[in-house]
Amino acid sequence: MGEAIEKTSGVTVDIADLINIRSNISGMSIMRIRHRTTRNSGTRQTRIRGRGMEYEESRAYVPGDDVRTMDWRVMARTGEAHTKVFTEEKERTVVLVVDLSSSMFFGTRYAIKSWAAAQVTAHIGWLAIQAGDRLGALVASASAHYEIRPKKTSSNLMRIFYHLSQECNIELPVVNEPSRLNFILGEVRRVTKPGTIIILMSDLLGVDEQTPGLMSALVRHNDLMTFWIHDRTEIDLWPRGRYQILTDEQQVALDLGVSSSQSWLAEQQRKHRQAIEGLTSKFNIRLCPISCNQRITPQLVQYLRKS
Repeated sequence: MGEAIEKTSGVTVDIADLINIRSNISGMSIMRIRHRTTRNSGTRQTRIRGRGMEYEESRAYVPGDDVRTMDWRVMARTGEAHTKVFTEEKERTVVLVVDLSSSMFFGTRYAIKSWAAAQVTAHIGWLAIQAGDRLGALVASASAHYEIRPKKTSSNLMRIFYHLSQECNIELPVVNEPSRLNFILGEVRRVTKPGTIIILMSDLLGVDEQTPGLMSALVRHNDLMTFWIHDRTEIDLWPRGRYQILTDEQQVALDLGVSSSQSWLAEQQRKHRQAIEGLTSKFNIRLCPISCNQRITPQLVQYLRKS
């Protein structure tokens, strides 16, 4: 057996810590994900669990509507008759997709991106279990990938935690391997059934000309939500100084004391963000930026807060 890895806050992914996240989700609900993804998917009304009916929206009253579903609050506010629309509740299948490409093992403050991705995964995993959904996952690192088939048991979540702890905890510096984002998207399409809610955790540094086609194939029959895990250096200006950076698999010196270098860096950041926002906007994918430089739970609340 290998030596135990010393636990480092914001770096080491510990199964016990992921289990304890269950106590952080009291103010959150996976219904926020279901609402957004189902709305994006058009007319398909396939939400939740078979325990009655769920409020969908209010619309203008049409003669023949059941008066018991009248929305009196909207009517009082607008002066026009409205009725509540409900959809049948039933369980969904949720697949958590965790991109652990080598670029995810980076962070300048508080935590590295791989640790942040594991935290997000744990929050949503617990919410899915709490809601009674079928939960599965695809965890992919630079050297391996693991498929956890969807099941409605907390033991499945424990399997996800195990693979996260194995693939996130590194003893040696990560080799700068190419991003596996496109491979991951292809695998997700292969293993998921139509109607699945797919939740992607990634820094999206692997977005290229092949990515739109893979995204298009996924959203054609599934609902996709993306948590963009990023470090502040990917979006903010850097302090002046000299840096050694990797570009096109080559290490080069970048002198930010020179205005032309500052402009080049700002342009690279702009292009990356533009590519991400353009891609998610084109396919109506919910994009949720998450900084690895801040506490994760408060950031998630804004996307998953209970109504």
